[in-house]
Amino acid sequence: MKNSRKYEVGSRKDKVGSRQRKNLLTSYFLLLTVLMAGQSAFAEEQTDRYRLANLDGLGAVFGMARVEYQQNISEVSALALRGIFWHSNTESWKWDAYGGGFSYRRYITHKAPEGGWIGGGIDLMDLYAKYMGEKKRSYLIFPHAEAGYTFSFKDSKWMATPSLSLGNHITDMEISNSNIPISGAGMRLSVLLSYLF
Repeated sequence: MKNSRKYEVGSRKDKVGSRQRKNLLTSYFLLLTVLMAGQSAFAEEQTDRYRLANLDGLGAVFGMARVEYQQNISEVSALALRGIFWHSNTESWKWDAYGGGFSYRRYITHKAPEGGWIGGGIDLMDLYAKYMGEKKRSYLIFPHAEAGYTFSFKDSKWMATPSLSLGNHITDMEISNSNIPISGAGMRLSVLLSYLF
């Protein structure tokens, strides 16, 4: 009897978690569609629009592949859309995460896409973890504030951007009656390598 009650509670939790993930993904893709559709409207305002393809070189060294598409929306601001893949193994834990996110960036020292900027964004990821032989799947949300500085190389379309993101990892995953070690406050240090087109 106790086992069946535990199974019911676990089953209910799984259904709620699944519904939350679907709602998050639906919201993300809706926002992505609105941003992509709005691009043509931004482009009509001014013809001098810069786009960047960004790759996180530092993240790739530590197991996080992050690719971004960044579009100026004015002389001093830009939107970035990204895809993320993260893989990590430690002695006890194994992680895999897939997802995406977006950021708004406001340039404060030069015109976009060069100079110092501040902004904020959110990442949504499908998270898989393995601990002590037990496997779990959940979601991870990372709302964050970010700041960086974009350097351009002389007579080149290549650029580099060291940046720092500070935020909060939100997830409902629990394995072996303990919360996962990556939940709570978090930091991401990146060096984006960019190509201007």
